[in-house]
Amino acid sequence: MPTYLTPFEANVLVDAIQASLPAMYATVEPSDRQEAFAAEANAILELVEPEHQVALFERLESIVLLTGGFERPLAAND
Repeated sequence: MPTYLTPFEANVLVDAIQASLPAMYATVEPSDRQEAFAAEANAILELVEPEHQVALFERLESIVLLTGGFERPLAAND
């Protein structure tokens, strides 16, 4: 029986990804940002129970939408 992250633990990891976006903008080429984010996002999704993946996916997708596909940084209040 696999061991999954709790929704809280998974959201903490998403918070960490979101907090690290300024560093990603400084170190990752614009053409590679979506792929870099997707790799991290997919790794987290694989660690979450299937029944919780949709909610987590929606949160991750909102980051992509707020950044215009990583064309612009997140606003300070997002």
